[in-house]
Amino acid sequence: MMGIGSRLAPRAEWFSHPCRAIWARTRPLKGASVERLFSRICTGSLAILFVCVAALAGAQGRKLGEVTDEWGNGLEGATVVAEPEGAGGARQTTTTDDNGEFIFLNLSSGDWAFTATLDGYQGLQQVANVTQTGRSRPLSFEMPVLASGGRFRERTEFEAEDGTPKFRFEEDGKFEFEDGDGDGEGTYGIVGLSAVLIVRDYDGPDDKFTLQTPVVVEFANNQFTSLTHAGVELPRR
Repeated sequence: MMGIGSRLAPRAEWFSHPCRAIWARTRPLKGASVERLFSRICTGSLAILFVCVAALAGAQGRKLGEVTDEWGNGLEGATVVAEPEGAGGARQTTTTDDNGEFIFLNLSSGDWAFTATLDGYQGLQQVANVTQTGRSRPLSFEMPVLASGGRFRERTEFEAEDGTPKFRFEEDGKFEFEDGDGDGEGTYGIVGLSAVLIVRDYDGPDDKFTLQTPVVVEFANNQFTSLTHAGVELPRR
């Protein structure tokens, strides 16, 4: 007959060695069970890894902005460069989309210098602080137009016999006009006997003019006595 002390001895050993008790009561896993267990462990590990990566990505700073002309038109294809000024990180470059907007991601905290450039416009630079919260104010570059050709030395106007269309050129490189659909304004440059006009604001049909498609008018002679637009001659006033 087994005494009381003998019956309790194994259980006392289990309590003193919990792992030994668990292994003693666990049956060996078969091949399929091992594969399922391994699959579950891998799946759980990958999920944790993705959560960690997402958290790290979300903690990175970013900077939004837009590049426009003086009339508020978004400038497509402008180059924007971000360079750290005391902050960590490497120089980054991006270009604006068709709305003139851009974004930088994965910027470290601190001050960054942002420079916007585009052919035909004066380049601009701003220094802004980047934070990991991403709540900083968006950047806004309003780029002045550079001279692209000659200009009249004084206000010069041309008008059709019936009053429309008509153009008025200013000495600062800007012009105003009126046609059968509305009024507008923009910038110009004289090349030879032609003037290249960029319409930047127009209250007529939205699709009539674009920044990418200049309007070209022809002058009659070096004295600019008249110009021709869309087949209509406009004498100088």
